[in-house]
Amino acid sequence: MKPLRLQPIPDRTIWGSHHISDLRKADQNYGTWWEVSAHPYCTNMVINLDKSLTLQELIEQDPEGLLGPGYTLHELLRLAFLDSKDDLSIQVHPHDAYALKHSNDYGKYESWYIVDAKPNATLVAGTKTADPEVIKQALKEGTLDQYLCVWPVQKGDYITIPAGMLHALGKDIVALEVGTNSNTTYRFYDYGRKDERGNLRSLHLKESFDVADFTLKPHFEPAQKESRRIGDTPCFTVDELYIQKDRKFILENSYAIVSNLGEDTAILWGQEEIPICHLESVFVPYSAQAFTLKKGTHVLLSQPGRKD
Repeated sequence: MKPLRLQPIPDRTIWGSHHISDLRKADQNYGTWWEVSAHPYCTNMVINLDKSLTLQELIEQDPEGLLGPGYTLHELLRLAFLDSKDDLSIQVHPHDAYALKHSNDYGKYESWYIVDAKPNATLVAGTKTADPEVIKQALKEGTLDQYLCVWPVQKGDYITIPAGMLHALGKDIVALEVGTNSNTTYRFYDYGRKDERGNLRSLHLKESFDVADFTLKPHFEPAQKESRRIGDTPCFTVDELYIQKDRKFILENSYAIVSNLGEDTAILWGQEEIPICHLESVFVPYSAQAFTLKKGTHVLLSQPGRKD
């Protein structure tokens, strides 16, 4: 099956900014745009097939052909753009076992590639203390900020967020999130912020302390304009590629997701050219076997962890 173009799904948030929404001429500002998803929360429509089908329907019809031998929806990566005008809440994601037991979902291991950021933009990833009692006391006293690890970020930086680590995207950032197939987030701290009705947003402190591991640290890759592997986790790999001449890729084990960070271009598949616009992601099924990226292309190439 050929590489699949997908219809992004906008998701409104109180911290949403306008950059992606303006690019896509949306009716309002959306903080999250689901680019690749086959999850009960949402699944993308495929827009370059003769039939009207979702990505999840295609995978259910032929899981090996879409994903690769031994892969299931559990191993499908979920990609989204995050576009922030305000700080996101401090949050944490569970591991699989806890999420399956308590949230009827998988756990979440994710990463962020900084597509753009204003000067002095920051995000939170990890804590300065490994002692949960210190964190609990800081929450009571309103002094949590002093224990959060704050990372200045700029365009092209990349950071991994393992399950169990406190984290939060900061304001004035556009990021591409590459993560596992989950929609479970436990809100740990929200600056006393209120929703549109004037109510404090709910927290999930019990769940957060159940799953948090305050010893965890992220892996940070500073921006470089060169091809390299920026993400190598048990759940996925992410390569940033600057294509100097047409380059063919063979799918030996699994599907791939190509996210275009540069100008509009096309993926070559056999004799067919499949458009891939600026800030668009294309899902390349395992059964596509091979594809070619054209000279001058700048992409992220994301694939699931290897099945042994």
